[in-house]
Amino acid sequence: MKKSLLLLLSILAFIFSSQAIAQDHKCSTMLYLSKQIAKDPGLAERMKKSEVEKQKWISTHAQSTRGGSLVITIPVVFHVIWNDPIENISDNQIYSQLDILNEDFRALNADTLDDTHPFWQYTADAEIEFCLAAVDENGDPTDGITRTQTNIVTWDDAIQDDIKSTANGGLDNWDPTQYLNIYVVNLGGTTLGFATFPDDLAATPEMDGVVIRYEAFGNTGTAGIGAFQANDLGRTATHEVGHWLDLRHIWGDTICGDDFVTDTEIAETSNFGCPAFPFNDNSTCGSGPDGEMYMNYMDYVDDACMNMFTTGQADRMYAALNGPRSGLLTSTGCDAASALTKNFNEKSIEIFPNPNNGNFSLHVKNPAILSYTVDIYNILGACIKRLELRNLGNTQISMNEFGCGSYYLKITADNKTVTKKIFVTK
Repeated sequence: MKKSLLLLLSILAFIFSSQAIAQDHKCSTMLYLSKQIAKDPGLAERMKKSEVEKQKWISTHAQSTRGGSLVITIPVVFHVIWNDPIENISDNQIYSQLDILNEDFRALNADTLDDTHPFWQYTADAEIEFCLAAVDENGDPTDGITRTQTNIVTWDDAIQDDIKSTANGGLDNWDPTQYLNIYVVNLGGTTLGFATFPDDLAATPEMDGVVIRYEAFGNTGTAGIGAFQANDLGRTATHEVGHWLDLRHIWGDTICGDDFVTDTEIAETSNFGCPAFPFNDNSTCGSGPDGEMYMNYMDYVDDACMNMFTTGQADRMYAALNGPRSGLLTSTGCDAASALTKNFNEKSIEIFPNPNNGNFSLHVKNPAILSYTVDIYNILGACIKRLELRNLGNTQISMNEFGCGSYYLKITADNKTVTKKIFVTK
């Protein structure tokens, strides 16, 4: 869909009209954008100007010129906000969604197009990966999952912003310049999810993130239950993270619209279910003999029938990561070592009781530390005992073979040592 920049911008302006944004609620991203523009009318103009810069960047940094050698890893924190215990999904369900994101964005999904398919040539490895955050925004170790019980039964359109507000029953997002915040909640109606675009970030960082309903998240546990059987493979998150990285719906959110990507076939409108190929070929919109690219992640088909991003879409996501979302390029959110450096100190070591009778517990509170060494020294400075330990919580240590007195414990992890003094009174 090659168009002049002038035409591209004119269509972009049309997309921002209320008529163009009125979409099916399967994805509420464009509806959410319309609300943001209503609150901040200057947003539409800023997005138009930003589009010019994106297209300039893409023209000089296309995937073919990057050489496929740079993979960007994005730290992700999953916020589970629940009222009914069924909404408090398991860690395994979260891990399944992370795996799906990594497979889909790296074109490693088992259902990718066969190399005989006409659209196979456009299928791209986006060179984007995702990791569970190992360090939170304060520099403390984390497992990348938060869980918040709320008194909100259902999050409908009127209170969507409250999902990202601790004061209103949700949870404040982590620094959105350093993390992808994905919320798992009980959305109202038939909405599967929604996301914020990169251009929203500067003005409303507190609203940044992706929201997914718990019945359309991952591929295990609650995925696909109830009326959401067609949304059981985790592709809602793939779709919404695509928006978060600046991708538009494949039909451009208006009849025969433009998604600002050159290698996606023009589409008349959103597609549902699982169309037969070719679909809507030689349409009045101008689709070719192979029809519309309904299997693209940015359409509305069933999870089992979407399986690809294109090279042009990968370029657009990279433009976002080198533009409004460039903070992610230097984020240390995935770096467990940084948590170890910051948090392995006297406050992270507990010894109790102290004084003791020669038997005591030692607790290294930093979960980023997997193993450590304890050297015990007497008052003369001689090492009298060494222990190689795994960090499995409280560890019982016995010094019954030694007499009463003062001793020093040197606890070492990753070449950093903390010294603690203990007293044996018998």
